[in-house]
Amino acid sequence: MKNPGFFTSTMIRCAMTLFILAALISCKDSQKGDVQPPDQQARSWEEERAQREQQQAAYLSDAAIKRIATDSEARTPWYSNRLGREWFNTRPLAFNGVPYVLLRAVIEVYPDIWKGQGSLGNLGFGPHPDDYDPESGKLLPPEQRYPLPYGLFTAQDPAVPEDKRTDNVFFSCGACHTGRIYVKDRIRHLIGAPNTEIESSGYVGLLYDTGKKLIKVDSPDPSKIQVNFDQVARIAAFLNNRIETDPAWFYGGKTPEERLASAEYAKVQVARVLGNLEEAVKFLIGLAKTTELMYLAQASNPIDADKAGQKAPSAFGPTPGRMDAFGTATGLVAVHARRDSYLARLPDDHPFFAGLENLPREERLQKAGERLFNTAYEWMSHLPGISDIKSLWYSRDHGLANWDANQAAEARVLASGVSSGGDPSKVNVRIHEAMNPFIDDLPPSPYPFSVDLDLAAKGKPLFEQQCASACHYAQNKKVYNVGTDMNRAMQITPTARLGLLELIRETCELYVERGGSDWCRPKRGSRAADDEAYFVTPRGEASGYKPDVLHGIWAQAPYLHNGSVPTLWHLLRPAERPVKFIRGNIKYDEAKIGFVWDKAPALDEYGPGDAVHFAEHDTTVRGNSNAGHTYGSEWTDEQVWAVIEYMKTL
Repeated sequence: MKNPGFFTSTMIRCAMTLFILAALISCKDSQKGDVQPPDQQARSWEEERAQREQQQAAYLSDAAIKRIATDSEARTPWYSNRLGREWFNTRPLAFNGVPYVLLRAVIEVYPDIWKGQGSLGNLGFGPHPDDYDPESGKLLPPEQRYPLPYGLFTAQDPAVPEDKRTDNVFFSCGACHTGRIYVKDRIRHLIGAPNTEIESSGYVGLLYDTGKKLIKVDSPDPSKIQVNFDQVARIAAFLNNRIETDPAWFYGGKTPEERLASAEYAKVQVARVLGNLEEAVKFLIGLAKTTELMYLAQASNPIDADKAGQKAPSAFGPTPGRMDAFGTATGLVAVHARRDSYLARLPDDHPFFAGLENLPREERLQKAGERLFNTAYEWMSHLPGISDIKSLWYSRDHGLANWDANQAAEARVLASGVSSGGDPSKVNVRIHEAMNPFIDDLPPSPYPFSVDLDLAAKGKPLFEQQCASACHYAQNKKVYNVGTDMNRAMQITPTARLGLLELIRETCELYVERGGSDWCRPKRGSRAADDEAYFVTPRGEASGYKPDVLHGIWAQAPYLHNGSVPTLWHLLRPAERPVKFIRGNIKYDEAKIGFVWDKAPALDEYGPGDAVHFAEHDTTVRGNSNAGHTYGSEWTDEQVWAVIEYMKTL
């Protein structure tokens, strides 16, 4: 089966950047962690906090090799927490990112797209932790910092011949799951916390605008996408000029020796991109065309665009700390429907072949792919379900994964890699195996400010009786409808579910076929049972959200699945929830417990040159409602304050 236009195969290869995972809070503490909330009379909070910080540091630096659940008896143990931390922080989820030197070039060539408030550095991608001087806490000079903001790292595609490999930019797990907070005039990084600043859809928007810029608009045949070679020449000229005048600019370095080495390395990388620049530009164009299919079609239903007077959210944000991971990821199914090798892996009785079983195999694949692609508008969700990024602390207690419990624990990390990478053949499957054991036992960062332990002791019984004993306990796999916005819970259709789980299965099978471990295969005894591990069947009217354990709840503001309630005080006082508030601050409201929500940060709020990204959260926009979860509204103010004080210690 052939696809029209040169960009179609590129679309399939590069669906990557379009969905950042997701890979994504609620109220019972299981007390299964190695550290319990303190005996309020036994020690000070400062002592307790210091012990927890030491425990977390010891966990992250533990280099002891240990056997993990996916290791067979015959396999030599290989995992350590330190390895898990390294891969979590710095290993990209997929290999099919934008070539690094090309990304650096287009940022400079197209300042109208990449500069200003919407630029890469101002989309919640904060500086690398090592970019801060350890003595002063201030940012180092620009030439001594990492050339990419934290969360974006490079990897080379092992499927490409070694002499043609380029460094390709993609997200690590830590991009979305490393939070930041401002404490005593210093930035602290919280590994495993949600990144409350990151704007993944904004990054996609920048790439989309760049790809559109590279298309020849006055093509003699409008039905075919053609490269604008004038723009290609501009990019080539920039690369040639920069590599001749300042080659160290690409990769930098803190010492003269490092800069010299990086200059030589940059010459190799630029030469490889220039030697295949047209294909690299087609890759960016393919991203733009795929984005139109997956982002814009999902948000463009003319019937649903305005519902009950509510505005629909923009496809590209601003939505700091949030993403519509599953709403847009369903577009992957439409993209891959045109690929024979995707459908060829399915059994003859698969629902995608319903009514086509008697056709010859080749015709069956073609007809099924055409039907799935042509009906995409019918089975893609048109419910905006933008949700907060989830915390990963002590993930062992969470049972099923994601806000609506739609995946089993063994499939959660690979599913995130597939939805973000887009192409099953390009997912960095190996690193994902280490992520489950790493996040299962990852301790939360303790509350960094003061706690009144006497007041917390008064709140503990009320919390345990009415929160911890009700639904928010470890391994609770039920979902509940407590009156919150249901868009996120309802947006996965049966067709989308089947298509996405088959992409996850294909990713795993390709990895195994190439000699990788079969860790990514659920071993439930049947294909149908494995399907439920990869992606739980949509629940229809019985949909809802799962109540997680509240490990480190203090760092997970704003609250509810869609981040529509700014602080714990507002969560427990529903009548006082603001209609609009600011998201993206990393200074903290120590009174109501949440990030500062009633004012926007100044551009130099966290120090000159640091990342600042914020936006107004409007609860009247579709999917943003702050209704529901009214528990605590019957408590007195004194009881609420006591419970909040106790929740700081979780």
